[in-house]
Amino acid sequence: MKGWSIDKVVEFLATGFYSGLSPYAPGTVGTLLGAILLWIAFKFGMGLVGFPLVFIVFIVGTFLSHHAENLFGEKDAPQIVVDEFAGLLVAMYNLPVTMLIPAFVLFRVFDILKPPPIRNLQKFHGGVGIMLDDILAGLIANLLIQFILHFA
Repeated sequence: MKGWSIDKVVEFLATGFYSGLSPYAPGTVGTLLGAILLWIAFKFGMGLVGFPLVFIVFIVGTFLSHHAENLFGEKDAPQIVVDEFAGLLVAMYNLPVTMLIPAFVLFRVFDILKPPPIRNLQKFHGGVGIMLDDILAGLIANLLIQFILHFA
């Protein structure tokens, strides 16, 4: 990759293939790209989202977002959307592709509104702080969908 530095690779991945550079709602645009990629993966035979995938994306995303935060010089810069990818994966954990739209909507609602305890996780610094609130927003979205599917 001639002309690509580590910083450029981090920027490319942390911004969700530059989707986070959208001037309008970068978090939603990044999540939408994640939803499209997830839908394609399901259509090509990927099974349910499992723990190994979520864990790997969380670990890699933590390092990417920490480095990208330093690149952008801003705490939890809006351009960083790898956390949105991770949150959407958690929202889709062990759910069929038919739940992608409800998972997307609920995840975005919880991520944007940040009700407690999601808001409380923003006190953490660096990549961990960037990732944790989205992971919890995804978890709450997932639990709500699981509850509705099993008890409604």
